[in-house]
Amino acid sequence: MISSDLAGKRKALERRVRAREFVFGVQDGLISTVGLLSGVSAATQSRATVVLTGVAAAVTGALSMATGSYLSSRTEKEIFEKELLDQERLTADQPHLAQEALLESLTAEGLARPAAYRVVQVMSRHRDLLLRTVQEKVLGLGTADISNPLAACLVMFLSFLIGAVIPLLPFLLLPLSLALPACWIASVVVLLGVGVFKGALTGKPLARSGLEFAAIALGSAAVGWLLGKAFGRLSR
Repeated sequence: MISSDLAGKRKALERRVRAREFVFGVQDGLISTVGLLSGVSAATQSRATVVLTGVAAAVTGALSMATGSYLSSRTEKEIFEKELLDQERLTADQPHLAQEALLESLTAEGLARPAAYRVVQVMSRHRDLLLRTVQEKVLGLGTADISNPLAACLVMFLSFLIGAVIPLLPFLLLPLSLALPACWIASVVVLLGVGVFKGALTGKPLARSGLEFAAIALGSAAVGWLLGKAFGRLSR
């Protein structure tokens, strides 16, 4: 029963890592797009230009973020795998070094040295157990699958695209005079929800987390709108 509970917690941790990537992708796609569309709308007053810019930004941004997420996750995974392999070889060839490293780690965490020594002696009789413990306690490399490059790539692509489409929809469905305020309102509402979701994941106050995300969206939109106004005046 206990082992199944621990396995469930591990799966929950992996899902939270994916959720972190989803939150980041939606936030980045929405904030970057709402700022861009606000600026282009203020500068050009052209629906076609705004829509074309938004579609191009959504697709290229999603591809860029997905590629970056894949490469960074793959690099992290390869580094972890190399460290695990090196530690496995070290434990096989020079077990006393692994034992000493684990002894120092347990002592540093507050276990009395004689007790830590007895723990290491017991674990040394089981090489796989010693190896896994050294990996987690000394190197800080857990066994949870927190770095899945393909999953990270897909989640980032879809979440960025979702975030980018939200501020773009009003420009497709509404008159230009109504599209910009509708874009801002939709972005704030969605980011409020994303912030609340993030607060639920991290155990932070939900209202505070939601307001932080919404404030960032409004700030980005305002900066984009002001820049668009400024460039629009300069081009006249």
